[in-house]
Amino acid sequence: MFMIQKLVNHYGEPFLSLLDHLNEGVIIHRCDTTILYANKAASSLLGSSLDQLIGKNADDRMWRMVNDKFEPLTSEDHPVKRLLASNETIVHQLIGIYQSDGTLKWCDVNGSLIIEEDEEKIALLFLSDVTDRKNAFDDATLFKHLVDIVDTGITITDPSLPDNPLIYVNRAFTDITGYTFEEAVGRNCRFLRDLEPKQSGLPTVYEALKNVQSCEVELRNYTKEGELFHNLLNITPMFDNNGKLKYFIGVQHDISRQKQNEEKLAEQALYIQSILDAQENIVYVSEHGSITYANQPFFDFFASTSLDDFLQHESCICGRFLRNDLSFTPSSLDGKVWINEILALEKSKQIVAMKSSTNEKRFFSISIKELDSERYIITLNDISQSLLRELFLKSKAYHDPLTGVLNRQYFYDYYDENRRNIVALGIIMIDLDYFKKINDTYGHAMGDEVLKRSAEAIQNSIRNDDTLIRWGGEEFIVLVNTAKNSQLISVAEHIRHTVSEILFETIPSITTSVGATLLLEGEPFKTAIERADKALYDAKANGRNRIEITL
Repeated sequence: MFMIQKLVNHYGEPFLSLLDHLNEGVIIHRCDTTILYANKAASSLLGSSLDQLIGKNADDRMWRMVNDKFEPLTSEDHPVKRLLASNETIVHQLIGIYQSDGTLKWCDVNGSLIIEEDEEKIALLFLSDVTDRKNAFDDATLFKHLVDIVDTGITITDPSLPDNPLIYVNRAFTDITGYTFEEAVGRNCRFLRDLEPKQSGLPTVYEALKNVQSCEVELRNYTKEGELFHNLLNITPMFDNNGKLKYFIGVQHDISRQKQNEEKLAEQALYIQSILDAQENIVYVSEHGSITYANQPFFDFFASTSLDDFLQHESCICGRFLRNDLSFTPSSLDGKVWINEILALEKSKQIVAMKSSTNEKRFFSISIKELDSERYIITLNDISQSLLRELFLKSKAYHDPLTGVLNRQYFYDYYDENRRNIVALGIIMIDLDYFKKINDTYGHAMGDEVLKRSAEAIQNSIRNDDTLIRWGGEEFIVLVNTAKNSQLISVAEHIRHTVSEILFETIPSITTSVGATLLLEGEPFKTAIERADKALYDAKANGRNRIEITL
Protein backbone atom coordinates (compact mmCIF):
# COMPACT_ATOMS: atom_id res chain seq x y z
CA MET A 1 0.00 0.00 0.00
CA PHE A 2 1.33 3.41 -0.86
CA MET A 3 2.47 5.70 1.92
CA ILE A 4 0.05 8.45 0.88
CA GLN A 5 -2.93 6.14 1.20
CA LYS A 6 -1.72 5.11 4.62
CA LEU A 7 -1.46 8.74 5.71
CA VAL A 8 -4.94 9.46 4.39
CA ASN A 9 -6.37 6.37 6.05
CA HIS A 10 -4.70 7.16 9.35
CA TYR A 11 -5.07 10.95 9.55
CA GLY A 12 -7.79 11.69 7.04
CA GLU A 13 -7.97 14.23 4.22
CA PRO A 14 -7.41 17.22 6.57
CA PHE A 15 -3.87 16.01 7.05
CA LEU A 16 -3.05 16.52 3.36
CA SER A 17 -4.75 19.91 3.50
CA LEU A 18 -2.47 20.83 6.39
CA LEU A 19 0.62 19.83 4.42
CA ASP A 20 -0.54 21.96 1.50
CA HIS A 21 -0.62 25.03 3.76
CA LEU A 22 2.92 24.63 5.08
CA ASN A 23 5.51 27.23 4.03
CA GLU A 24 8.09 24.46 3.70
CA GLY A 25 8.08 22.17 0.72
CA VAL A 26 7.19 18.51 1.46
CA ILE A 27 7.97 15.68 -1.03
CA ILE A 28 7.41 11.93 -0.54
CA HIS A 29 9.36 9.50 -2.77
CA ARG A 30 9.10 5.75 -3.28
CA CYS A 31 12.23 3.66 -3.09
CA ASP A 32 12.71 4.01 -6.89
CA THR A 33 12.75 7.84 -6.30
CA THR A 34 9.31 8.29 -7.92
CA ILE A 35 7.42 11.22 -6.39
CA LEU A 36 4.27 10.07 -4.64
CA TYR A 37 3.29 13.42 -3.14
CA ALA A 38 4.35 17.08 -3.21
CA ASN A 39 2.67 20.03 -1.51
CA LYS A 40 2.16 23.50 -2.99
CA ALA A 41 5.30 24.96 -1.44
CA ALA A 42 7.38 22.16 -3.02
CA SER A 43 5.73 22.82 -6.38
CA SER A 44 6.74 26.51 -6.12
CA LEU A 45 10.32 25.73 -5.14
CA LEU A 46 10.79 23.13 -7.89
CA GLY A 47 9.21 25.39 -10.50
CA SER A 48 6.74 22.78 -11.73
CA SER A 49 3.03 22.13 -11.29
CA LEU A 50 1.84 19.31 -9.06
CA ASP A 51 0.68 17.33 -12.11
CA GLN A 52 4.16 17.61 -13.58
CA LEU A 53 5.82 16.43 -10.38
CA ILE A 54 3.79 13.35 -9.45
CA GLY A 55 5.38 10.23 -10.92
CA LYS A 56 8.71 11.88 -11.83
CA ASN A 57 11.90 10.32 -10.48
CA ALA A 58 15.27 11.77 -9.49
CA ASP A 59 16.84 11.03 -12.86
CA ASP A 60 14.23 12.90 -14.87
CA ARG A 61 15.77 15.42 -17.28
CA MET A 62 13.41 18.14 -16.10
CA TRP A 63 15.58 18.76 -13.02
CA ARG A 64 18.32 21.41 -13.22
CA MET A 65 20.05 21.46 -9.88
CA VAL A 66 23.43 22.78 -8.63
CA ASN A 67 25.41 22.46 -5.43
CA ASP A 68 26.52 25.38 -3.25
CA LYS A 69 29.48 25.96 -5.60
CA PHE A 70 27.15 26.33 -8.59
CA GLU A 71 28.37 22.98 -9.99
CA PRO A 72 25.75 20.65 -11.59
CA LEU A 73 24.36 18.32 -8.95
CA THR A 74 25.51 14.74 -9.58
CA SER A 75 23.03 11.88 -9.48
CA GLU A 76 24.67 10.56 -6.33
CA ASP A 77 24.26 13.94 -4.58
CA HIS A 78 20.54 14.21 -5.29
CA PRO A 79 18.97 14.39 -1.81
CA VAL A 80 16.58 11.47 -2.29
CA LYS A 81 19.31 9.21 -3.71
CA ARG A 82 21.67 10.12 -0.84
CA LEU A 83 18.92 9.31 1.59
CA LEU A 84 18.05 5.93 0.06
CA ALA A 85 21.67 4.94 -0.42
CA SER A 86 22.96 5.88 3.03
CA ASN A 87 19.89 5.03 5.13
CA GLU A 88 20.86 8.09 7.18
CA THR A 89 19.03 11.33 7.84
CA ILE A 90 19.96 14.29 5.62
CA VAL A 91 20.52 17.55 7.49
CA HIS A 92 20.81 20.96 5.81
CA GLN A 93 21.92 20.02 2.31
CA LEU A 94 22.04 23.22 0.24
CA ILE A 95 21.00 22.86 -3.40
CA GLY A 96 20.08 25.34 -6.12
CA ILE A 97 17.09 24.65 -8.38
CA TYR A 98 16.69 26.47 -11.70
CA GLN A 99 13.12 27.45 -12.56
CA SER A 100 11.73 27.26 -16.08
CA ASP A 101 12.36 31.03 -16.51
CA GLY A 102 16.02 30.64 -15.51
CA THR A 103 15.56 31.94 -11.95
CA LEU A 104 17.72 30.15 -9.39
CA LYS A 105 16.18 29.28 -6.05
CA TRP A 106 18.19 27.94 -3.14
CA CYS A 107 16.77 25.26 -0.86
CA ASP A 108 17.86 23.92 2.50
CA VAL A 109 16.95 20.21 2.33
CA ASN A 110 16.35 17.88 5.27
CA GLY A 111 15.16 14.29 4.89
CA SER A 112 14.51 10.97 6.59
CA LEU A 113 13.43 7.42 5.70
CA ILE A 114 10.22 5.62 6.65
CA ILE A 115 10.04 1.79 6.37
CA GLU A 116 6.62 0.39 5.44
CA GLU A 117 5.23 -2.89 6.77
CA ASP A 118 6.33 -4.65 3.60
CA GLU A 119 9.83 -3.19 4.25
CA GLU A 120 9.54 -0.82 1.29
CA LYS A 121 11.49 2.40 1.89
CA ILE A 122 9.68 5.73 1.64
CA ALA A 123 11.80 8.95 1.49
CA LEU A 124 10.40 12.10 3.12
CA LEU A 125 12.06 15.41 2.12
CA PHE A 126 11.50 18.91 3.58
CA LEU A 127 12.63 21.92 1.50
CA SER A 128 13.06 25.46 2.92
CA ASP A 129 13.50 28.47 0.63
CA VAL A 130 16.79 30.14 1.68
CA THR A 131 17.32 32.12 -1.53
CA ASP A 132 17.53 35.48 0.23
CA ARG A 133 19.95 34.20 2.82
CA LYS A 134 22.14 32.53 0.19
CA ASN A 135 22.21 35.64 -1.98
CA ALA A 136 23.08 37.75 1.05
CA PHE A 137 25.86 35.33 1.92
CA ASP A 138 27.19 35.46 -1.64
CA ASP A 139 27.21 39.25 -1.50
CA ALA A 140 29.06 39.10 1.79
CA THR A 141 31.76 36.85 0.35
CA LEU A 142 32.68 39.69 -2.00
CA PHE A 143 34.03 41.43 1.09
CA LYS A 144 35.84 38.39 2.40
CA HIS A 145 39.16 38.71 0.60
CA LEU A 146 39.39 42.33 1.67
CA VAL A 147 38.13 42.22 5.23
CA ASP A 148 39.94 39.04 6.21
CA ILE A 149 43.33 40.76 5.92
CA VAL A 150 42.50 43.52 8.42
CA ASP A 151 42.88 43.23 12.19
CA THR A 152 39.52 44.86 12.92
CA GLY A 153 36.50 42.67 13.53
CA ILE A 154 33.86 43.05 10.81
CA THR A 155 30.36 41.58 10.89
CA ILE A 156 27.39 41.65 8.52
CA THR A 157 23.82 41.09 9.69
CA ASP A 158 20.64 40.69 7.67
CA PRO A 159 17.75 42.73 9.15
CA SER A 160 15.26 41.08 6.78
CA LEU A 161 15.69 37.79 8.64
CA PRO A 162 14.17 37.08 12.07
CA ASP A 163 16.27 38.55 14.93
CA ASN A 164 18.73 40.27 12.53
CA PRO A 165 21.27 37.39 12.55
CA LEU A 166 24.92 37.44 11.56
CA ILE A 167 25.48 36.24 8.02
CA TYR A 168 29.21 36.95 7.93
CA VAL A 169 32.12 37.48 10.33
CA ASN A 170 35.73 37.98 9.28
CA ARG A 171 38.90 36.36 10.54
CA ALA A 172 39.65 39.15 13.02
CA PHE A 173 36.22 38.65 14.64
CA THR A 174 36.95 34.98 15.26
CA ASP A 175 40.43 35.86 16.58
CA ILE A 176 39.02 38.46 19.00
CA THR A 177 36.01 36.48 20.23
CA GLY A 178 37.20 32.88 19.97
CA TYR A 179 34.00 31.90 18.14
CA THR A 180 34.35 30.16 14.79
CA PHE A 181 32.53 31.34 11.69
CA GLU A 182 30.07 28.48 12.00
CA GLU A 183 29.41 29.19 15.69
CA ALA A 184 28.67 32.87 15.07
CA VAL A 185 26.70 32.95 11.81
CA GLY A 186 22.96 32.64 12.21
CA ARG A 187 22.93 34.15 15.70
CA ASN A 188 22.14 37.65 16.90
CA CYS A 189 25.23 39.50 18.15
CA ARG A 190 23.85 39.65 21.68
CA PHE A 191 25.58 36.35 22.52
CA LEU A 192 28.78 38.39 22.95
CA ARG A 193 27.26 40.15 25.97
CA ASP A 194 25.21 37.35 27.52
CA LEU A 195 27.33 37.69 30.69
CA GLU A 196 26.45 41.41 30.95
CA PRO A 197 23.12 42.00 29.17
CA LYS A 198 22.42 45.47 30.63
CA GLN A 199 24.87 48.13 29.45
CA SER A 200 24.64 51.89 29.10
CA GLY A 201 25.55 51.84 25.41
CA LEU A 202 22.80 49.44 24.35
CA PRO A 203 19.95 52.00 24.07
CA THR A 204 22.08 53.83 21.51
CA VAL A 205 22.43 50.61 19.50
CA TYR A 206 18.71 49.81 19.68
CA GLU A 207 17.79 53.35 18.63
CA ALA A 208 20.20 53.26 15.67
CA LEU A 209 18.85 49.89 14.47
CA LYS A 210 15.27 51.06 14.89
CA ASN A 211 15.83 54.31 12.98
CA VAL A 212 18.26 52.74 10.47
CA GLN A 213 21.11 55.05 11.44
CA SER A 214 24.83 54.78 12.12
CA CYS A 215 26.17 54.80 15.65
CA GLU A 216 29.35 54.32 17.66
CA VAL A 217 29.24 52.88 21.17
CA GLU A 218 31.56 51.20 23.61
CA LEU A 219 30.40 47.79 24.84
CA ARG A 220 31.75 45.21 27.25
CA ASN A 221 31.80 41.92 25.33
CA TYR A 222 32.98 38.45 26.26
CA THR A 223 34.94 35.84 24.34
CA LYS A 224 33.92 32.22 24.00
CA GLU A 225 36.09 31.50 27.06
CA GLY A 226 34.30 34.19 29.11
CA GLU A 227 37.10 36.77 29.01
CA LEU A 228 36.09 40.43 28.93
CA PHE A 229 37.13 42.62 26.00
CA HIS A 230 36.18 46.25 25.42
CA ASN A 231 34.55 46.70 22.04
CA LEU A 232 34.33 50.10 20.35
CA LEU A 233 31.52 49.22 17.96
CA ASN A 234 30.60 51.14 14.81
CA ILE A 235 27.31 50.17 13.14
CA THR A 236 26.43 51.38 9.64
CA PRO A 237 23.33 50.52 7.56
CA MET A 238 23.79 49.53 3.90
CA PHE A 239 21.10 50.02 1.26
CA ASP A 240 20.42 48.55 -2.16
CA ASN A 241 20.08 50.59 -5.34
CA ASN A 242 16.44 51.27 -4.53
CA GLY A 243 17.24 52.71 -1.12
CA LYS A 244 15.96 49.65 0.72
CA LEU A 245 17.82 48.53 3.83
CA LYS A 246 19.86 45.45 3.03
CA TYR A 247 22.48 44.89 5.75
CA PHE A 248 23.99 46.31 8.91
CA ILE A 249 27.79 46.40 8.89
CA GLY A 250 29.47 46.20 12.30
CA VAL A 251 33.10 47.18 12.83
CA GLN A 252 34.64 46.05 16.12
CA HIS A 253 37.70 47.73 17.57
CA ASP A 254 39.19 45.81 20.48
CA ILE A 255 40.22 48.66 22.80
CA SER A 256 41.00 46.47 25.79
CA ARG A 257 44.66 47.45 25.78
CA GLN A 258 43.68 51.10 25.63
CA LYS A 259 41.46 50.57 28.66
CA GLN A 260 44.26 48.82 30.52
CA ASN A 261 46.57 51.74 29.82
CA GLU A 262 44.15 54.37 31.11
CA GLU A 263 45.59 54.26 34.63
CA LYS A 264 49.08 54.69 33.23
CA LEU A 265 47.85 57.72 31.30
CA ALA A 266 46.25 59.33 34.37
CA GLU A 267 49.17 61.68 34.86
CA GLN A 268 49.02 62.79 31.24
CA ALA A 269 45.26 63.20 31.55
CA LEU A 270 45.93 65.57 34.48
CA TYR A 271 48.10 67.72 32.22
CA ILE A 272 45.49 67.75 29.50
CA GLN A 273 42.64 68.51 31.89
CA SER A 274 44.53 71.36 33.50
CA ILE A 275 45.23 72.82 30.08
CA LEU A 276 41.64 72.46 28.99
CA ASP A 277 40.47 74.17 32.15
CA ALA A 278 42.43 77.28 31.11
CA GLN A 279 42.07 76.99 27.36
CA GLU A 280 40.97 80.60 26.80
CA ASN A 281 44.37 81.77 28.08
CA ILE A 282 47.87 80.99 26.83
CA VAL A 283 48.85 77.66 28.39
CA TYR A 284 51.93 75.52 28.00
CA VAL A 285 53.84 72.75 29.77
CA SER A 286 57.51 73.15 30.71
CA GLU A 287 59.66 70.14 31.55
CA HIS A 288 63.23 70.79 32.72
CA GLY A 289 63.12 74.23 31.13
CA SER A 290 61.86 73.04 27.72
CA ILE A 291 58.37 73.55 26.28
CA THR A 292 56.70 70.17 25.63
CA TYR A 293 53.11 71.26 25.00
CA ALA A 294 51.33 74.49 24.06
CA ASN A 295 47.70 75.31 23.28
CA GLN A 296 46.20 77.17 20.33
CA PRO A 297 46.15 80.66 21.96
CA PHE A 298 49.91 80.24 22.47
CA PHE A 299 50.40 79.66 18.75
CA ASP A 300 48.04 82.51 17.84
CA PHE A 301 49.91 85.01 20.01
CA PHE A 302 53.36 84.05 18.73
CA ALA A 303 52.14 83.55 15.12
CA SER A 304 53.42 79.94 15.07
CA THR A 305 51.78 77.05 13.26
CA SER A 306 53.02 74.44 15.73
CA LEU A 307 55.35 73.92 18.68
CA ASP A 308 58.12 72.80 16.33
CA ASP A 309 57.66 76.02 14.37
CA PHE A 310 57.98 78.13 17.52
CA LEU A 311 61.03 76.22 18.80
CA GLN A 312 62.84 76.80 15.52
CA HIS A 313 63.03 80.50 16.48
CA GLU A 314 62.81 80.51 20.29
CA SER A 315 63.84 78.10 23.03
CA CYS A 316 61.79 79.85 25.71
CA ILE A 317 59.08 82.52 25.88
CA CYS A 318 61.30 84.54 28.22
CA GLY A 319 63.20 85.70 25.14
CA ARG A 320 60.10 87.73 24.26
CA PHE A 321 59.79 89.48 27.66
CA LEU A 322 59.98 93.29 27.47
CA ARG A 323 61.88 95.43 29.95
CA ASN A 324 59.79 98.02 31.82
CA ASP A 325 58.95 99.16 35.35
CA LEU A 326 55.60 97.35 35.41
CA SER A 327 56.71 93.79 34.64
CA PHE A 328 59.23 91.10 35.51
CA THR A 329 62.53 90.84 33.61
CA PRO A 330 64.60 87.62 34.00
CA SER A 331 68.33 87.65 34.64
CA SER A 332 68.80 84.85 32.12
CA LEU A 333 67.07 83.42 29.06
CA ASP A 334 67.36 79.93 30.55
CA GLY A 335 63.95 78.31 30.82
CA LYS A 336 64.62 76.99 34.33
CA VAL A 337 66.04 80.24 35.71
CA TRP A 338 63.16 82.59 34.88
CA ILE A 339 60.56 80.20 36.33
CA ASN A 340 62.41 79.98 39.65
CA GLU A 341 62.94 83.75 39.72
CA ILE A 342 59.31 84.68 39.10
CA LEU A 343 58.06 82.09 41.61
CA ALA A 344 60.14 83.87 44.25
CA LEU A 345 58.19 87.12 43.69
CA GLU A 346 54.96 88.18 45.36
CA LYS A 347 51.87 87.13 43.42
CA SER A 348 51.05 90.74 42.51
CA LYS A 349 54.47 91.14 40.89
CA GLN A 350 54.32 87.97 38.75
CA ILE A 351 53.60 89.98 35.61
CA VAL A 352 55.39 89.90 32.25
CA ALA A 353 55.10 92.10 29.14
CA MET A 354 55.40 90.80 25.57
CA LYS A 355 54.64 91.95 22.05
CA SER A 356 52.12 89.95 20.06
CA SER A 357 52.40 88.84 16.45
CA THR A 358 50.66 92.12 15.51
CA ASN A 359 53.30 94.10 17.48
CA GLU A 360 50.85 94.96 20.29
CA LYS A 361 52.30 95.35 23.76
CA ARG A 362 50.41 93.08 26.15
CA PHE A 363 50.70 92.42 29.90
CA PHE A 364 50.16 88.98 31.43
CA SER A 365 49.82 87.68 34.97
CA ILE A 366 51.68 84.38 35.31
CA SER A 367 50.22 81.33 37.04
CA ILE A 368 52.61 78.42 37.52
CA LYS A 369 51.43 75.03 38.77
CA GLU A 370 54.16 72.56 39.70
CA LEU A 371 53.26 68.97 38.87
CA ASP A 372 56.48 67.45 40.15
CA SER A 373 60.20 68.23 40.03
CA GLU A 374 60.84 70.74 37.21
CA ARG A 375 57.53 70.05 35.48
CA TYR A 376 55.08 72.94 35.36
CA ILE A 377 51.84 74.03 33.76
CA ILE A 378 52.21 77.74 32.99
CA THR A 379 49.20 79.95 32.30
CA LEU A 380 49.42 83.51 30.97
CA ASN A 381 46.32 85.61 31.62
CA ASP A 382 46.07 88.81 29.56
CA ILE A 383 45.57 91.65 32.05
CA SER A 384 46.46 94.50 29.68
CA GLN A 385 43.12 96.28 30.02
CA SER A 386 42.84 95.85 33.77
CA LEU A 387 46.45 96.96 34.31
CA LEU A 388 46.03 100.07 32.18
CA ARG A 389 42.78 100.78 33.96
CA GLU A 390 44.50 100.48 37.33
CA LEU A 391 47.17 102.96 36.26
CA PHE A 392 44.48 105.26 35.00
CA LEU A 393 42.72 105.17 38.37
CA LYS A 394 45.85 106.22 40.18
CA SER A 395 45.74 109.64 38.56
CA LYS A 396 42.01 110.39 38.99
CA ALA A 397 39.28 109.70 41.52
CA TYR A 398 36.51 107.74 39.87
CA HIS A 399 34.89 106.06 42.84
CA ASP A 400 31.42 106.50 44.22
CA PRO A 401 31.80 107.94 47.75
CA LEU A 402 28.89 105.94 49.23
CA THR A 403 29.50 102.44 47.86
CA GLY A 404 33.20 102.68 47.00
CA VAL A 405 32.67 101.23 43.51
CA LEU A 406 33.55 103.00 40.25
CA ASN A 407 31.28 105.77 39.13
CA ARG A 408 29.67 106.86 35.89
CA GLN A 409 32.41 109.37 35.10
CA TYR A 410 34.95 106.56 35.06
CA PHE A 411 32.87 104.79 32.43
CA TYR A 412 32.77 107.87 30.20
CA ASP A 413 36.46 108.68 30.59
CA TYR A 414 37.89 105.18 30.37
CA TYR A 415 35.53 103.03 28.29
CA ASP A 416 34.41 105.73 25.82
CA GLU A 417 38.04 106.81 25.32
CA ASN A 418 39.18 103.22 24.71
CA ARG A 419 36.19 102.02 22.66
CA ARG A 420 38.32 101.10 19.63
CA ASN A 421 40.47 98.76 21.75
CA ILE A 422 37.52 96.90 23.28
CA VAL A 423 36.55 93.86 21.21
CA ALA A 424 34.32 91.78 23.49
CA LEU A 425 32.10 93.16 26.22
CA GLY A 426 28.79 92.32 27.89
CA ILE A 427 26.69 94.97 29.64
CA ILE A 428 24.51 94.09 32.65
CA MET A 429 22.23 96.80 34.07
CA ILE A 430 20.89 96.17 37.59
CA ASP A 431 18.09 97.93 39.46
CA LEU A 432 17.19 97.28 43.11
CA ASP A 433 13.48 96.45 43.17
CA TYR A 434 11.19 98.81 45.16
CA PHE A 435 14.14 100.81 46.47
CA LYS A 436 12.05 104.01 46.85
CA LYS A 437 9.71 102.07 49.14
CA ILE A 438 12.68 101.14 51.34
CA ASN A 439 13.69 104.81 51.66
CA ASP A 440 10.11 105.89 52.36
CA THR A 441 9.45 103.12 54.88
CA TYR A 442 12.77 102.69 56.69
CA GLY A 443 14.56 105.96 56.02
CA HIS A 444 17.48 107.05 53.87
CA ALA A 445 20.08 105.67 56.27
CA MET A 446 18.71 102.19 55.69
CA GLY A 447 18.52 102.95 51.95
CA ASP A 448 22.22 103.84 52.00
CA GLU A 449 22.99 100.60 53.88
CA VAL A 450 21.09 98.61 51.25
CA LEU A 451 23.07 100.31 48.46
CA LYS A 452 26.40 99.63 50.16
CA ARG A 453 25.62 96.02 50.98
CA SER A 454 24.30 95.40 47.46
CA ALA A 455 27.37 96.95 45.83
CA GLU A 456 29.65 94.86 48.03
CA ALA A 457 27.78 91.65 47.21
CA ILE A 458 27.85 92.34 43.47
CA GLN A 459 31.55 93.23 43.57
CA ASN A 460 32.37 89.99 45.34
CA SER A 461 30.31 87.95 42.90
CA ILE A 462 32.09 89.05 39.69
CA ARG A 463 35.55 88.26 38.34
CA ASN A 464 38.58 90.51 38.81
CA ASP A 465 38.61 91.58 35.18
CA ASP A 466 34.90 92.53 35.18
CA THR A 467 33.90 96.03 36.24
CA LEU A 468 31.13 97.25 38.59
CA ILE A 469 29.87 100.84 38.19
CA ARG A 470 27.25 102.71 40.17
CA TRP A 471 25.24 104.20 37.34
CA GLY A 472 23.02 106.38 39.49
CA GLY A 473 20.51 106.09 42.32
CA GLU A 474 19.74 102.39 42.83
CA GLU A 475 21.09 101.39 39.39
CA PHE A 476 24.40 99.60 38.78
CA ILE A 477 26.15 98.41 35.63
CA VAL A 478 28.52 95.46 35.36
CA LEU A 479 30.82 95.33 32.32
CA VAL A 480 31.73 91.70 31.59
CA ASN A 481 34.70 90.65 29.47
CA THR A 482 32.89 88.15 27.24
CA ALA A 483 31.49 87.73 23.76
CA LYS A 484 29.24 84.82 24.71
CA ASN A 485 25.56 85.11 25.56
CA SER A 486 25.73 81.99 27.72
CA GLN A 487 28.46 83.46 29.93
CA LEU A 488 26.67 86.82 30.13
CA ILE A 489 23.46 85.09 31.30
CA SER A 490 25.43 83.05 33.84
CA VAL A 491 27.03 86.18 35.36
CA ALA A 492 23.70 88.04 35.44
CA GLU A 493 21.92 85.15 37.16
CA HIS A 494 24.74 84.83 39.70
CA ILE A 495 24.41 88.56 40.54
CA ARG A 496 20.63 88.37 40.87
CA HIS A 497 20.89 85.33 43.15
CA THR A 498 23.72 86.84 45.25
CA VAL A 499 21.81 90.04 46.02
CA SER A 500 18.69 88.07 46.97
CA GLU A 501 20.78 86.18 49.57
CA ILE A 502 21.78 89.35 51.50
CA LEU A 503 20.36 89.28 55.03
CA PHE A 504 19.25 92.52 56.72
CA GLU A 505 18.28 92.72 60.39
CA THR A 506 15.37 95.15 60.05
CA ILE A 507 14.05 94.74 56.51
CA PRO A 508 13.11 91.81 54.28
CA SER A 509 15.46 90.50 51.59
CA ILE A 510 15.68 92.57 48.43
CA THR A 511 15.50 91.52 44.81
CA THR A 512 16.85 92.93 41.55
CA SER A 513 15.65 93.38 38.01
CA VAL A 514 18.39 92.81 35.44
CA GLY A 515 18.76 93.73 31.77
CA ALA A 516 21.72 92.56 29.69
CA THR A 517 23.14 92.76 26.19
CA LEU A 518 26.37 92.26 24.24
CA LEU A 519 28.32 95.14 22.72
CA LEU A 520 28.24 94.66 18.96
CA GLU A 521 31.25 95.16 16.70
CA GLY A 522 31.76 98.87 15.93
CA GLU A 523 28.71 99.85 18.01
CA PRO A 524 28.81 103.02 20.18
CA PHE A 525 28.49 102.41 23.91
CA LYS A 526 25.47 104.68 24.04
CA THR A 527 23.50 102.32 21.77
CA ALA A 528 24.40 99.25 23.79
CA ILE A 529 23.55 101.00 27.08
CA GLU A 530 20.15 101.97 25.72
CA ARG A 531 19.52 98.38 24.69
CA ALA A 532 20.47 97.09 28.17
CA ASP A 533 18.22 99.76 29.73
CA LYS A 534 15.34 98.59 27.53
CA ALA A 535 15.95 95.00 28.70
CA LEU A 536 15.92 96.25 32.31
CA TYR A 537 12.60 97.98 31.67
CA ASP A 538 11.22 94.69 30.29
CA ALA A 539 12.42 92.84 33.41
CA LYS A 540 10.51 95.29 35.62
CA ALA A 541 7.42 95.17 33.43
CA ASN A 542 7.43 91.37 33.49
CA GLY A 543 7.29 91.12 37.28
CA ARG A 544 10.75 92.13 38.59
CA ASN A 545 13.30 89.78 40.23
CA ARG A 546 14.21 88.44 36.77
CA ILE A 547 16.66 88.78 33.89
CA GLU A 548 15.90 89.92 30.36
CA ILE A 549 18.46 89.61 27.57
CA THR A 550 18.31 91.79 24.46
CA LEU A 551 20.46 90.81 21.47
